[in-house]
Amino acid sequence: MTIVLKKMTRKVLVIGEKPSQVRTITETLLSQISSEKVNSRLYLKKGYWKNKQFIFLPLVGHITSIDTSDDFGWNKCQPLDIIQNPNALIIKKNALFQRLISQKAKEVDELWLATDPDSEGDNIAYEAFTIAINSNPELISSTLRIWNSSLTRVEIIRSFENPIKWNTSLALAVQGRRIIDAWVGFAGTREITNSARKIIKQRGVVLSVGRVQLPTLKLVVDRDRERNEFVSVEKYNLFADILDNQRKTIIIAIKHDSSPFEELNEVKKIIKKISSETTAIVNDFNTKKVNIPPPKPLNTTDALAILSKNLKLNAERGLQILANLYEEGYLSYPRTDNRQFKAEFPHKEILAKLYSYPDFQPLIKTIKEANQVRTNGRKMGVEDHDPIHPTGVIPKESIKIDLQHLKTWNLISRYYIGMFMPDLIQSRGKVKLNIKEEPFIQDFQQIETIGWTEAIYWKKPIETTYFSFKKGDVVQVGDFRSKKFKTQAPPNWSDGSIIKMLEKLRIGTKSSRPEILLKLIERKYVIRSGTTYQGTNLGHSIISLFENIWPDLVTPHFTRMVETKMDEVATQKASYQNMLEEIKHYYLKLHELLLSQTDGFEELLVDIINQDESFHSSSFETPKNEICPVCRTGHIIQRFNPKTKKIFFGCSRYPECRWTSPAKKNAKGKYLPVSSQSNVLGSCPSCQGSLVLKKVSNYRLIGCTNYPACQVTFFLPKKGRVTITKQECPICSLRLISLYSPRKDNKESPKKVLCAICKK
Repeated sequence: MTIVLKKMTRKVLVIGEKPSQVRTITETLLSQISSEKVNSRLYLKKGYWKNKQFIFLPLVGHITSIDTSDDFGWNKCQPLDIIQNPNALIIKKNALFQRLISQKAKEVDELWLATDPDSEGDNIAYEAFTIAINSNPELISSTLRIWNSSLTRVEIIRSFENPIKWNTSLALAVQGRRIIDAWVGFAGTREITNSARKIIKQRGVVLSVGRVQLPTLKLVVDRDRERNEFVSVEKYNLFADILDNQRKTIIIAIKHDSSPFEELNEVKKIIKKISSETTAIVNDFNTKKVNIPPPKPLNTTDALAILSKNLKLNAERGLQILANLYEEGYLSYPRTDNRQFKAEFPHKEILAKLYSYPDFQPLIKTIKEANQVRTNGRKMGVEDHDPIHPTGVIPKESIKIDLQHLKTWNLISRYYIGMFMPDLIQSRGKVKLNIKEEPFIQDFQQIETIGWTEAIYWKKPIETTYFSFKKGDVVQVGDFRSKKFKTQAPPNWSDGSIIKMLEKLRIGTKSSRPEILLKLIERKYVIRSGTTYQGTNLGHSIISLFENIWPDLVTPHFTRMVETKMDEVATQKASYQNMLEEIKHYYLKLHELLLSQTDGFEELLVDIINQDESFHSSSFETPKNEICPVCRTGHIIQRFNPKTKKIFFGCSRYPECRWTSPAKKNAKGKYLPVSSQSNVLGSCPSCQGSLVLKKVSNYRLIGCTNYPACQVTFFLPKKGRVTITKQECPICSLRLISLYSPRKDNKESPKKVLCAICKK
């Protein structure tokens, strides 16, 4: 008798970073998808692929946070204990995801980690991995990593067909940074704040410090000081007009070789000396053709600088748009330090797809060779990522892709195409003339072949009128004149320039730099106007204070050392525990130095506080400990918008959760969020905000809390009462609304229950 054994289907738990990412992956891989509802906003996706049964679980970014244990609360220990005692810091896990991961880990044979493909995504994967193996240790040997460069169909299938071995090195490097930042943030902030609270009799006052925050703030403050101390000086340029042979037309103005002059009298002496001259002799004229190759590929910093310059987008908005375009499959993964494409990269396929876009056809026709970009950069950072590039999929305007997204995609795509195009060719010339022994000089440049600047138009050089001379030529001279100008102070930092400087100084990471700038704004240390930054009085006071008592934290020295050590962990050149202990002992010395410098600390604080009304702002009030209505894990905290000078509320888990709400004073004069659980319908379909019931002028509408960045809007009838029910739409999971239509007798007609999006 023959016994036939039925082959068991292996079950795989796939952990994704966010619902939108998981939705794209499942729609690509699975022909039939079933959903398991967890709550109103979270669904597990299930289906079969390649003879395996998959369960997809989307997270909401980080599912753990670092905090102090109950025994090490604010007034329960000395700040130094937080660093010295190994029990001081604890890892808090999101209860919902801990339960889900633990439960599903017991049901599966394999664990695949499909969070975002970078070190931050690895750290989020590590959080889920730790929970899963605690529940099912057998998964240690069957854990794989999905590493995709984009969310296109081809790339999703490739990454799932070729999962790689899970390695914790990148994740531990990020975890190390988080722990070090907790030491500095908890211990340093408490040390400084406790001193401040002895002077300011307000319980809520907090003077926040941070490893990356302080040196970033110092950059802004130093630029402000440089501008404030700058004294504009009047200087003078001396010009001579060169005429045609008939002495009728000015063909060019040439500048004295010693320009600019400090003194006007010196200019007048030269003019007096040469005023009677009508000719000049050409001493030298040289000309050359210059081939300028295309620029190197884009990393995150380069891309944000382009968006800041061309679209006036601030750093966090630019990064958000790049991330949205990645999630929709139009761009590659936007968080990368790398400026070098791999040798086997499929450039031809991408350019062929981009050719279907009419605006790009004339540009792509000029490309002779597309195997590799004209000027490849070098590999930077520890992650094996290609630079930012279009996937070849042409976007269309939709509820998730607005005009800013389309303009961003266009700029990134044009840059990518430009890297394959011919060189920019310029003719450059320089003429030297003498007018009665006084040297004059002029440079010329003219574009011979526009080359790659036809695509990357914002880098096109300015042309000047070009003339040809020969040595010994005698040319006609007309008037002589001086032109006064004033020297200019260096400009305020812009999003593009400060992000580039932070990268150069190794302050922060590609992901954290925009967030740090936002934190400085929220803490009222800096003000952002458009895309430029300026320190507030409070920000200047903080830096003035710390420069004297804690210079190693204010300068990039300590944070740069941390980044270098953690990169060694990421590349497996050093042990995680050894590096953490080394940095811990180093920071202990820095903290002890801070304590030794505090003899006159309170006196300095008194001077600062008396001069700065920011310390007396109501923004220091302790916010109500209310759960965020969108992510259900963060808390509602009070914030301040320096541009509008208004208080608003947001989620403590920003930027993972971007819920915000305007603030309204109640009868007791306290600020409360307008948008709370009572008027939130659910998650915005376009971004990570939430849809809330609003009234704007005479209109009632349902709109996103991230307005104006997100402009999702659904208008409601002008008349009749509107309420939000506890029922949920079976299609999109938003809470349903009830519409009561008024009748002529001023009584309400029966209510109509429907969904704001689905209209059903």
